Amino acid sequence: MFIEPELSNRRASSGRSRRLVVSSIVGIPIVIGVLVSVVLYSTRPTPVTPPERAPLPSPSATDTLVRDGEVLLLEPATLAPVSMLAGQRIEIVLNTGVGQTVSTLDPSGLEAVANPLCHLTPICGVAGAGSWTFLALRPGTTQLHVIFGTGHCPQRASCPRLLQLLIPITVRPAA
Repeated sequence: MFIEPELSNRRASSGRSRRLVVSSIVGIPIVIGVLVSVVLYSTRPTPVTPPERAPLPSPSATDTLVRDGEVLLLEPATLAPVSMLAGQRIEIVLNTGVGQTVSTLDPSGLEAVANPLCHLTPICGVAGAGSWTFLALRPGTTQLHVIFGTGHCPQRASCPRLLQLLIPITVRPAA
């Protein structure tokens, strides 16, 4: 083997020792990193699996329909038809928020009563609640258009959907 004297400082060095030094400079940090990773992985806390939960009950929408003397009180939640007598009043009570309205599609069958007295005071006294009263004028079938409100909508993209119902009202002749 030929070794140049000016590069080796007149000492014979072997390529083997150089490879050992380079291998240890590169290999030792890799081995330490692998060992640290194995230790950290084996001592990590195991994730806790949440207990099995019972399914949530599905909401059931039902109308609240109460007769108070000659007034029929309705808090609508469905499209269920309502039957009443000619000359009887129906009071629609909503407790939802801004923009709620109730109107009749046939004013000759149901007439809106101006400034009605609310018969469901626990609901009417709540902020955002409202009541609308209609007088059944003649026998037949009509519909009440109920809009549950638009809510507060500062940005157009965050507006909730508008919930509406068309409730069929059948007016029977007074007995």
